Amino acid sequence: MKKIALLLTAGLAAWGCAEDDFGTTTGGLTTVPYSLTAVYEPNIPAANASITLVNINTNDSYELVTDENGFAYVANLLPGTYNISGSNKLNNEQFETIFGYAETNDEINFNGNLNNTVINANFAPGKIKLAQAKTGNLVIKQVYYAGSDALKGAVMRDQFIEIYNNSNQLLYADGLYIALLHGATTLNPSAANAPYTLSSGQWDWSKSSGMSIIGGDANTDYVYADYVVQIPGNGSQYPIEPGKSIVIAQTGINHKQPLSNDGKDYKIDNPDLTVDLSEADFEAYLGDFRKSIGKEPFASDIENPAVPNVNIAFWGIPGAYFGNTDLILNPQGTDSFVIFKDEDFILYKFFPLPNVVNVSGSTPHYIQIPVNKIIDGVDAQHFRPSSARPKMLPSHIDATSISVSNQYNSSAIIRKIKSTTPDGRIILQDTNNSNNDFIEMKANPKGFATN
Repeated sequence: MKKIALLLTAGLAAWGCAEDDFGTTTGGLTTVPYSLTAVYEPNIPAANASITLVNINTNDSYELVTDENGFAYVANLLPGTYNISGSNKLNNEQFETIFGYAETNDEINFNGNLNNTVINANFAPGKIKLAQAKTGNLVIKQVYYAGSDALKGAVMRDQFIEIYNNSNQLLYADGLYIALLHGATTLNPSAANAPYTLSSGQWDWSKSSGMSIIGGDANTDYVYADYVVQIPGNGSQYPIEPGKSIVIAQTGINHKQPLSNDGKDYKIDNPDLTVDLSEADFEAYLGDFRKSIGKEPFASDIENPAVPNVNIAFWGIPGAYFGNTDLILNPQGTDSFVIFKDEDFILYKFFPLPNVVNVSGSTPHYIQIPVNKIIDGVDAQHFRPSSARPKMLPSHIDATSISVSNQYNSSAIIRKIKSTTPDGRIILQDTNNSNNDFIEMKANPKGFATN
C-alpha cells in the first residue's frame, strides 16, 4: 500500500513528491481537486485534525491535516471511491477552551468517517463530523480470528477473544455479552439489493420487515448480530483485576497437542503455529446447545471441565438457527466484535435482512443491539483489499477497521500498549480507532503487543 502524506495549512497544499504521484494525469486518468471540512458537533471547526483518504480500489492512502478552520484540500487526487476517516486528540484544557466545559479525562479522542465516498470532477466538498470517542474500562485486547495452517496447525479450532481491564479499578466479567456482528459483505451491492442498502454499501436496516424505531434510527443507534455469548456469574463471581484480562476460547484445550474425538483424529504437525488454550478463562462449548436443537455436536468441539462455559445468548431464532457449529470467527476478517452489558437483553428484538420481502418461520433473524450499551467494539476487515466490506460500527465506537495480512497465518489483532504505570500496570491504547489502536501479531493469549 502506498501512503502519501500531505500537510495542509490554511487551505494550501505544501508537499514534495514525484510527479508520478500527483501529476495532472495518472495512468491515463485525470486527477481532480478535493476538499473537506472537519467539525465537532454541533458545527465547531476541528483544527489540526488528521484526515485519511483510502482508495478502496488501489488501497493507496492520503494523509491530511486540517487548518485552523477545519479545512483540508488536495489539489491532485485520483478519481475513485474512498473511505475517509478523521481523528483528533485534545487534552482537557483544549477541550474546555473549545466546548466551554470541563472533561475529566486527561485525553479526549474524536473520530469520524465518510465511507464509500465517490470523488470525481463533479465532487461536492465533503464534511466529516468528529464525535467524541466512547471509552470504557473493559476493552477488546486481542482477537484471534485468522486461525492457523489447515495442514500443520489447528485451522479455526484455536480461535479466541481476549478482554482486558484497562482501568485502575476491580471489575467483574459477570454478565458481559460478546457479539459477532452481521452486515453487508460488499461495498458494491447487486442491483437487486441496492434499494435496501445505504450509500456506504451497508444494509439499510430501517427497511427490515417489522422494523419500528421510536425516537431513534435503525442504522445509527443499533447494530445487528447473528451470534452472542454471555459470561456467566452472579455479579461478583469472575473478577478482572486492573491490568489483567480474560480469554474466551472457542475450545479451551491445548491446541499444540493432537486431538482425538468421536473417532476423528486431528494432527498438529507444527505446534508453534497454534496456541495452548487449556488455561482459558471461558470456552464456548456448543455440544449441549446443538443437541437441544436436534443437531449433532461439532466433532472438534471438546468440553474441558476445568474451563467454565459461556452462555449461548443468541444463535438465531427457533426454526432458523445460524450455521456456526461452534464460536467460529470468520478467518478472512468479515466479522466485527462488540462487548456490552444490559439487564434488558431478553427484551431485545430481532429482524430479517432488509432485502427479505417474504418472511417465514425459516427466515434468519439478527438481534438488534443498542449502540449506547456497547462498552467497546472493533471493526475487522477482509484481509484482501479488493474484498473490503462496509463498516458495521459507528465512528465513535470505531472510526476505522483493522485486518491481518492473510487467513490461517496464526496472526491476531492485538491492542497496542499506551503506557505503563509506576507500579507496572500496563495501559492499552484506546482511541476508538482500530487502525491506530491495533497491530497484527502472532496470537499470544494473555500476551502484549510488541509496539
